[in-house]
Amino acid sequence: MAKEFLSGGEQTTINSTITELFPALAFMNRKVINRPEDMYSYITGLGDSKALDRGVSRRAFVDGGDVQSAYTFIDNTNRIRPNMLKEKLSNAVGILKYLYEVNKSRPIDQVIWGYRAKPKGVPVNHAGDIFIVFKKGSPKISGISLKAGTAKSAEPKMNSYVRTTIKKDMWVKSDRQSENKLKVKLWKNVYSKLPGLPKSVNQNNWIDINAKNQKPNPEVIKAVLRQFKRSEKKFDELYQVQNRVCRQHMCDLINKDLEATKQWIGQEFRLQTPGSSDEVPLTLVKAVGNKADEQGDKLAKLYPKINKVKAYLNNASVQEWFIDVFAGNQKLTLLMTIRSDSEYREAKQKGKLGAYMGLKLLYRGYR
Repeated sequence: MAKEFLSGGEQTTINSTITELFPALAFMNRKVINRPEDMYSYITGLGDSKALDRGVSRRAFVDGGDVQSAYTFIDNTNRIRPNMLKEKLSNAVGILKYLYEVNKSRPIDQVIWGYRAKPKGVPVNHAGDIFIVFKKGSPKISGISLKAGTAKSAEPKMNSYVRTTIKKDMWVKSDRQSENKLKVKLWKNVYSKLPGLPKSVNQNNWIDINAKNQKPNPEVIKAVLRQFKRSEKKFDELYQVQNRVCRQHMCDLINKDLEATKQWIGQEFRLQTPGSSDEVPLTLVKAVGNKADEQGDKLAKLYPKINKVKAYLNNASVQEWFIDVFAGNQKLTLLMTIRSDSEYREAKQKGKLGAYMGLKLLYRGYR
């Protein structure tokens, strides 16, 4: 039987584990590794021998919950497609080299994986993927936000979802009816257009948003599949409307509340803060192949001085939109995307119209 490879969010989680946890464990065990296959053999060996919860390996974790997650994720690395696995393992080698370079200039005591739990003194919403604890000096702890890609690729610096975003405290405070307003807009412009919906389904009950996870009406789920089977062209046209409604909703939120926008950017956009007065600064590091380098961040420098914002759609795109941020005469354009996380198909009805209020929301960088 052919091996079933992971996809979507499960694949993303394992990929992140490889680039974050693997170099942390290798460094804590003071291993010098130069080849991806050696990285794989060493880390899977730690997992197979149940060595993560003892000795120096245990110091790469905050708590036992993350240790147990690590065992599961390491066990699943063989379910990543071979080419992707080799690429991520090469990235892990590069990040390990980066850690040794940092260690030369400032000796490191610990490298901690920040999967769920954060080290003591680190805010729970800190954007660091791994945390370096230095032997001496200040700051004692530094967060590292890791990205992996090609030399010319632009990996998203913030990776979230539309509904998750508008449920953030700053946006709820800005407009307590925002989530319900989006629900009504999507009904009127998209989901009410689906074929075969009974009259009992309306703007109030087409989707339940009272719980943490959205719960679409079973009749709507059937109608989405019915539309997909009847006409993929019409299905995609409705997805484009869905996407536009979500993008415009975010633009409207941003344009009416500067302070909420600044708070959102400050908390969610992974701003680089090396050398700042923050107790736990953040450094952005990008791995390309088996090399990893620190990245600059103009937005972080402009952020404290932002006094005006303007959000607007790219009308030539199905998914792109922009946020102009101003500080006096200075301006940056933030590159934003709202898109489906996957294609829609009968076997997996989660993409496009099947995402409902949960389309992906990305900050990709600036120009």
